[in-house]
Amino acid sequence: MSAALKRHDAVMREAIEAHDGYVFKVMGDAFCAAFSATPEALAAAVRAQRALAAEDFSGVNGLRVRMALHAGDAEERGGDYFGPTVNRVARLLAIGHGGQVLVSGTAADLLHDALLPEHGLRDLGLHGLKDLSRAERVFQVLAPDLEDVFPVLRSLEHLPNNLPAQLTSFVGREDDVAEIAALLQRGPLVTLAGPGGIGKTRCALQAAGEMLGEFSDGAWLIDLAPIADPTLVTGTIAQTLGVRETPNRPLLETLAEYLATRQVLLILDNCEHLIDETRRVTVDILHRCPQVRVIATSREPFNAGGELLLRMPSLDVSESVALFTDRARAISPRFAPTGENAAAVTAIATRLEGIPLAIELAAARVRVLSPVQIAQRLDERFRMLVGGDRSALPRRQTLRATIDWSYDLLDERERALLRRLSIFAGDFSIAAATEVCSVPREIDEWDVLDSLTALVDKSLVLADDHDEEQRYRLLQSMREYGLERLHEANEGNGIAERHARYYAQFVANLRPLVDELEDERWKRLCAEELDNIRAAIDWTLARRNDAAVGIGLLSHLEWPEILTAPQEALRWYERAAQEKDAMPDAIAEARILRHYVLLQWLAGRPLADRTATAQRAVEIAASTGDRDEIARALTNLGACHQSGGQFDEAETAFAEAYASSENLSRLSRNAVLRTWAVNDLRRGNPELARRRFLDVASSERPGSEAHASALLNLGELEFTIGSVDAAREAARRACETYQALGSALLVLVLANLAAYAMAAGDLNDARARLREAMGRRYESGRWLVTILDHHALLAALLGDCNRAAILVGFTDAHYRSRGESRQPTEQRGYERLAGLLAGAIEGAELERLRGFGEGLTEEQALSTAAAIYENVQSASP
Repeated sequence: MSAALKRHDAVMREAIEAHDGYVFKVMGDAFCAAFSATPEALAAAVRAQRALAAEDFSGVNGLRVRMALHAGDAEERGGDYFGPTVNRVARLLAIGHGGQVLVSGTAADLLHDALLPEHGLRDLGLHGLKDLSRAERVFQVLAPDLEDVFPVLRSLEHLPNNLPAQLTSFVGREDDVAEIAALLQRGPLVTLAGPGGIGKTRCALQAAGEMLGEFSDGAWLIDLAPIADPTLVTGTIAQTLGVRETPNRPLLETLAEYLATRQVLLILDNCEHLIDETRRVTVDILHRCPQVRVIATSREPFNAGGELLLRMPSLDVSESVALFTDRARAISPRFAPTGENAAAVTAIATRLEGIPLAIELAAARVRVLSPVQIAQRLDERFRMLVGGDRSALPRRQTLRATIDWSYDLLDERERALLRRLSIFAGDFSIAAATEVCSVPREIDEWDVLDSLTALVDKSLVLADDHDEEQRYRLLQSMREYGLERLHEANEGNGIAERHARYYAQFVANLRPLVDELEDERWKRLCAEELDNIRAAIDWTLARRNDAAVGIGLLSHLEWPEILTAPQEALRWYERAAQEKDAMPDAIAEARILRHYVLLQWLAGRPLADRTATAQRAVEIAASTGDRDEIARALTNLGACHQSGGQFDEAETAFAEAYASSENLSRLSRNAVLRTWAVNDLRRGNPELARRRFLDVASSERPGSEAHASALLNLGELEFTIGSVDAAREAARRACETYQALGSALLVLVLANLAAYAMAAGDLNDARARLREAMGRRYESGRWLVTILDHHALLAALLGDCNRAAILVGFTDAHYRSRGESRQPTEQRGYERLAGLLAGAIEGAELERLRGFGEGLTEEQALSTAAAIYENVQSASP
């Protein structure tokens, strides 16, 4: 390798210098070179790649070199180059592959008329680079003797993450970002501590973006600011990562197990108001998950063992001036530092003590004030606060003074709007702002639009592009300030009530999507407003301000189980069900109880509890006379009877639910038929079940979750009657839809496909399906025991009957504890398994092994199942 690198270095220097390039830095085997013209840089890159390809590097299994070209201004100091241009070409290089030459959009423009006839540029599209700022249009150089085909670029779009793109450049914190990266090499928990507005979140995101390639399972931002309830910390982390709850098991255990073997970076943002619970959860995860790293932002440290603390410093004067100038240019492109205003800009930077938020708020004023005028007004504000003793001005008071100053410069309508906007948790739409914040004879909807535009211009409200519309949000520091002002104005309860009523109506207005079974579009619209929906539920029900409004909201939330974790939704509906005196009407109560039954099932509540709730729901629904609610309540009751193996009682409930079916909505009708058909199967009437399933499938929109559900059930039917090939085809089509939708039911259909593959003797496919289901079990913990049932059969088919007996002992105990019986596919596999075990293991030994399985924990059962794959591999042809 030493000889190969020496030859590599010689080739690179020769190619660079042949085209008048200057090597200004060599870091390891990386050459950094500057050229006076972009075509010369391209010629050097092509020449170097050809020369390297001609060398014999077989002794080191080949040597492939990636290259990147970018053009722009750079600052030269002591023979080295610095600045955004150098940083950007480094980011561009990071996404390429060995043998590839990448060109930025800027460099490509300069090459447009200077390319040699044999050279070309392939447009690879827009790619997010690791600095989280603007996307870059990337091109690949095409030339004779150069490789042409490469994997996709390793840009943000192709690395797992939810890091938001930043709309402004990153200024003045490069050393802090480097220190964060260095601290994460020393320990798994780095806390960025400091007052609001100091730049904690932006630094954390920048560091995460730059380190993204080091975490194979991604970097994930978890914003805790909208959450008031400490019990939601674990659920919020799990929801961000796509981890679902497992019934009868603490969610933190499931989350920790999911993260145990993954390389993940978590950014826990705004922890201060939930510091105790966030510390507990973080420490638990880090103890169990050796490859997880955490960056936390908080106004105070965790004070946890192993925590590495970085108290965020203020920007120095030069960095503050650079930030002010950058933001001022973004607002007023003609702004430039001059000899006349340089002293004023420096004075502003000094007065604001390097607090980024304060500097950005001041810079937002350059549209209407000169730097001299801004500096004068800041002087006036601070003298009033500290009586002229500026040395006594703490950072927090500096930020408060700057926000006060910005607030006082607003007109009365703008002030009123800013404090009222603070009621929103998370982001919000213009429609929500108009409805919640416009008060008759004070602010009308046109005032809201004009004032919101002004607040965005002044950097007091942030605007984000979001799918089809622009949405708005307040930084946490600004929201806290606004809430304080809102309560000072005695508007808190009034605006909170308007907010809650707006979101209750928002959910009710989505009813047409419910009637059309557009569950995915419904979920997308509700998910955008989830933080605000939570806030409305909290104010109305948890704080008991207007329970009827909260109940009304929940009664229209048709699919809560796909909007959030079942345990969180269960708490909402459990609380609502207790508010009997606040029920607005019987319809609302019937809906609350109907959802409560389903959520009890998803959360693993005992069958007896669910059945009692379902029976009460039927009684309430009957009092309304509403055929749809009566049918849905009876369907839930029938499903409870079915889970307990009481198929005749279930049949009676379904038949009553379907009476006068011509008066039922499509949603209710299909809900009854789907569940009824499952009961037909379990009662031994597959042809009747087939008719019901086909009836449902023909009325659902292809590609919808409801249509996929019908296909899933149809596959169950075909398997029950012995049509294994037809079952596999139906389940495969359902699987494609569930994959496209990202549905939690994908786990169940994978388990079914494994069962069908085992029935067809295709153990390779069974292994692949079960392995994927095991990898996704965290997305829907409900199906964990189903997956283990099929692993037991797989083990027996491979001759590992001892392990199969242990696993079936575990699953038997689970079904008994919940008072449930197996579904048809699992029951068929169970019967086949029983025969295999009876022929392989003597009776007393079989009972011993099953008894041993009954005592396993979930982790032990999962480890037992995972060990099967070694046997499967050895049995594969």
